[in-house]
Amino acid sequence: MAREQAEAIRSAVTCRRRAEADLLASICELAECYRVDTDELLAVLAEKRIRVGAEGTPLVSEFLSLELAGLLECSPHAAGHRLIEALNLKHRHPKLFAAVVELKVEASRAVKAAARCAHLRPEVAEAVTLRWLPRQDALGWTATFNLLDKLIIEADRAAAQERERLAREDRGVHVWGLFDGCMNLTGRLDVLDARSLDVTATRVARLLEDRFPGLTLQQRRAKALGILANPAQALALLQSGDQPTLPGDPEHHEAARPRPSKVYRPELGLAVHIHADSVGGLPPAARVDKAGWITSRLLGELLGEAKVTVHPVIDLADLDPSDGYEPGAQLKRAVEIVMPTEMFPYSNRSSRRLDLDHTVPWREGYRAQTRLGNLVPLNRRAHRAKTARAWKSLQRGPDVLVWESPLGYRYELTPCGTWPLRE
Repeated sequence: MAREQAEAIRSAVTCRRRAEADLLASICELAECYRVDTDELLAVLAEKRIRVGAEGTPLVSEFLSLELAGLLECSPHAAGHRLIEALNLKHRHPKLFAAVVELKVEASRAVKAAARCAHLRPEVAEAVTLRWLPRQDALGWTATFNLLDKLIIEADRAAAQERERLAREDRGVHVWGLFDGCMNLTGRLDVLDARSLDVTATRVARLLEDRFPGLTLQQRRAKALGILANPAQALALLQSGDQPTLPGDPEHHEAARPRPSKVYRPELGLAVHIHADSVGGLPPAARVDKAGWITSRLLGELLGEAKVTVHPVIDLADLDPSDGYEPGAQLKRAVEIVMPTEMFPYSNRSSRRLDLDHTVPWREGYRAQTRLGNLVPLNRRAHRAKTARAWKSLQRGPDVLVWESPLGYRYELTPCGTWPLRE
């Protein structure tokens, strides 16, 4: 019985590898033949052919990633990334691509290897992966890409040095993704800066042990970064930690505490949605600007630690339309509240700072065209695809939109998500 189940697993792995190889091949074939019907396009917005992959990949339709997003059921950005992966692999590494089709190498390894070689000239990139291919199968994930990195440096040492220089120019710190009341912090720093931050975060965390006895060192390191964001508070804490005291000194424990100082309060935007029929108390959820949804209980903690910006109350049911083309600030804010993400199939972009498109095109001389129910947030490419009539849309309500792609696939969108319409 166990042997049968083991064989079933091996069969499933083979099927998965075959499906992944077929998907890559199909994406490439779609890219080669995809055209928008030119009879439907406005002449001024004729479809452009663009290169999305590295040198050596073919030109494709500018609207291809939008179509592909619906087929893959992912965001247009993610679909564009999958398209680049497939085109780079097939057209810059034909023998590696053939190995994927023949199930000699996993698709995930192959596309990652092609991505690592994207900066190389096509002939050099192919030569590198040909040296790597026969050796990668016996290596684990980390070891196989360590080998590939070595081969890339050997193939073009000057280019490797230039990449190191460019990587340093790409330094930055990013705060993203709200998950259960916490956010992620990622970044790229100089080596010495990174090590200095690591050491200082641990130092501050140890000074916080008396104040947060129930937290682990790693949890206190997270609190330490928040304190380091407040220079005055961090300086007071670090200076107090430098004060020499004897273990029996009654002020021994006080030395680890920061001296009073003016604390800088960050500015955060909070949106608390209250329904008209709510009676007493806050709703269970609130939205933090540029973050996401949190519980009202955590909101209470934030109100104690941050400045609060109060926006005017917007009554969506009593919002006057505009006769002009451009919506006013209150109407823009209302659209963001009703549709917090872009209203294009599977997009996860925030609606803030996107174009507000009139679902029914605006016409001079008609009143009340700019209103909830005729405005949706779109990025420039999706806006251009609709204006060019490559994609068609129908707004069925203030926050319900139906899209039809150039190939005839239809999708219904609400702020809750995207649903393919299968007829």
